[in-house]
Amino acid sequence: MTRAAPRPAFTILELLLVMTILIIIAGVAYPTLSAMYGDARVKAAADQVRGTWVEARARAIEDGRAYRFGVQANTGKFRVAPDSSFVEVADLGEDSALPFVVESELGSGITFDVGTDLSTEGEWAKVAVFNPDGTCQNDIDITLREKDDDITPLVVRVRAMTGAITVFPKPKEGR
Repeated sequence: MTRAAPRPAFTILELLLVMTILIIIAGVAYPTLSAMYGDARVKAAADQVRGTWVEARARAIEDGRAYRFGVQANTGKFRVAPDSSFVEVADLGEDSALPFVVESELGSGITFDVGTDLSTEGEWAKVAVFNPDGTCQNDIDITLREKDDDITPLVVRVRAMTGAITVFPKPKEGR
């Protein structure tokens, strides 16, 4: 009597069974991973706004002039420039005399929800103006949210007298 030689490979049935199990596990895990990643994108955007506000406040103090943070509502676009020439910044070239101008956009799918009480100049809503003494003109709350998602929005707040910036989850309505 002879022994059967060991198989050198897997059968197609075994491969299909393992692949089916992996696809089912991925399908169950995807919504959880997607929600975690979306939350991280909103937190990263809040950090980006906070960092930009800190930089604008520091530049206002250093340059001795007011700097404005403006956004395009319901988009992720923002701009920091001297308050006196905020709207004209787009017409200036790279060699302009302005010491600090930033025009950027938040990560993909993240938008500003600024409300309707902000003044606008053209397409830009005036969110915050940082004064040369380190203060901000007003207390400001700006909400960052993921487009088309159930992720909890974050609020970035700056205090007028101190210039202190905090980030916290937006409270649910009805509380």
